[in-house]
Amino acid sequence: MPIRIFSIFIILLFIGCSSPRFVLDKDKVTFSELLAGIEAEQNKISSLSGQSRISIETTEFSGNFFADILYNDNDSLLINISGPFGIGVGKLFLGENRFIFLNQFSNQFYSGDTKNFKNKNFLQFPLKIHEISNFFTGKETINNMKILDYDLDGDLFFIHGKNGSLNYNIWIDNITGRIKKIEYLNQEKIILVKEYDRFFKIDNTYFPKHIKLSRPEEKQVVSVYYNRIILNQKIMPSEFIIKISDSARQIDLNLIELEEQVNL
Repeated sequence: MPIRIFSIFIILLFIGCSSPRFVLDKDKVTFSELLAGIEAEQNKISSLSGQSRISIETTEFSGNFFADILYNDNDSLLINISGPFGIGVGKLFLGENRFIFLNQFSNQFYSGDTKNFKNKNFLQFPLKIHEISNFFTGKETINNMKILDYDLDGDLFFIHGKNGSLNYNIWIDNITGRIKKIEYLNQEKIILVKEYDRFFKIDNTYFPKHIKLSRPEEKQVVSVYYNRIILNQKIMPSEFIIKISDSARQIDLNLIELEEQVNL
């Protein structure tokens, strides 16, 4: 009887295990299939609701925050940031054309056109406004890439590519079909690194519970650790509304002369 039970357990274990997304063989899997697979997996995420811890390390600042994340249809992102004991720090809404940030400490809210702040840092984050959505949703823009090298690196696929003035080193996991690590290079100098790990399967796709972004030259690192994630469930537009008190001071950043870096 114990042998029979053990045999049934082994069979159920194998049935429950997912097969690899790709065979780890570059002669059987082309780089085009890999890139198409990555895009297909990313496109499976139409909405996200999550709770996370954010860790930031720079030469000027080091600290941890907690954040509730809402993302919907590539054009709406809401981040509700809190500190220790649930103390509200701020709320950020990013739309396709406009963003709003409520600083709960100073009771001020800022608004501006996204395009005007595309390359500006936000808060103490070593993130540009246009990088925030992709960072929290684990997405990469890798289309229109010229492939310079394609090989295996240990148990990962490796692609070296070029798009415009930037080169990319990309390591891809064959089990999940997702990027594990990507390096952005400018004239052979690494300017940005993103790493993805602790993947788990949810709603027929793999999602990383840990996402890390670093800028080696600036010595900046930001990581997000998800402890709860819900994918592809309907999020009502009303959930993205930031309630602002009548006493809050409004600052339209489009009317302020832009500095080299904006830290709200």
